[in-house]
Amino acid sequence: MFSFYYTEKMSRVVINNSSLVSLINENSKDYNVNPVSALIEDEYIIPGLNGYSVNVLKSYNNMRYLDTFNSYYLEYDKIKPNISLENNKDKIIKKGNPSKKGISLIVKDNQDVISYAKEKEIKITRLVDHHTYDINFNFEQINNDYEEYSKVEVMLNNSNKNKNICYINDNIIDICRKNKKYLVESTLVLNNYNLATIKDGVESGYIIYINDNVSLTDFKILVRQIYYQDLNIMPLSELISEERD
Repeated sequence: MFSFYYTEKMSRVVINNSSLVSLINENSKDYNVNPVSALIEDEYIIPGLNGYSVNVLKSYNNMRYLDTFNSYYLEYDKIKPNISLENNKDKIIKKGNPSKKGISLIVKDNQDVISYAKEKEIKITRLVDHHTYDINFNFEQINNDYEEYSKVEVMLNNSNKNKNICYINDNIIDICRKNKKYLVESTLVLNNYNLATIKDGVESGYIIYINDNVSLTDFKILVRQIYYQDLNIMPLSELISEERD
């Protein structure tokens, strides 16, 4: 036991006096990323972002055989925000973090839009029940079945596709709170008469629900506008995550 203690102590002395460790410490400030706290206003929350701090010891172990500093071999520790979505699941997410440079499009049963999204590989998020859940569907699916909620949960869990997100409405919000889901509302709703208003108001972080009566033409125009603004269309789970890209 004494031998192990002595060896560990000597290793720390060697590491602390290493010029390579000094270099890592000097450069770490250029690679550390501060976390961003979530913003809370009444019952709503905009997710924050995790930060990262250079782990000097792990980075040193990666570089010591090279005996030179190389940022490629840096290792990081994750830093959670002081105010985090994880600690505020009772709040409702109505917008993702705008620094994600993305939009999420939520679709339920608009078959023209769903088919087009599949064809063009547009990463929509679909609300499903036990009839519409499709194990072969390539994009994100969210449990929206207030009558057979548990049944759809099993389906999603069995295929490792459960993102634990709930798109809330009056029928399902109590079920979602009970199951400790991330609670989400749309920022905007696209219907069959408000395209002009919606497309001119699109901003990074928005969650847009596409009504079943929206024409494919209007959907294409909205998608084109999103890309024109140099924004990405991403799954809802990615937009509201506090992980950085």
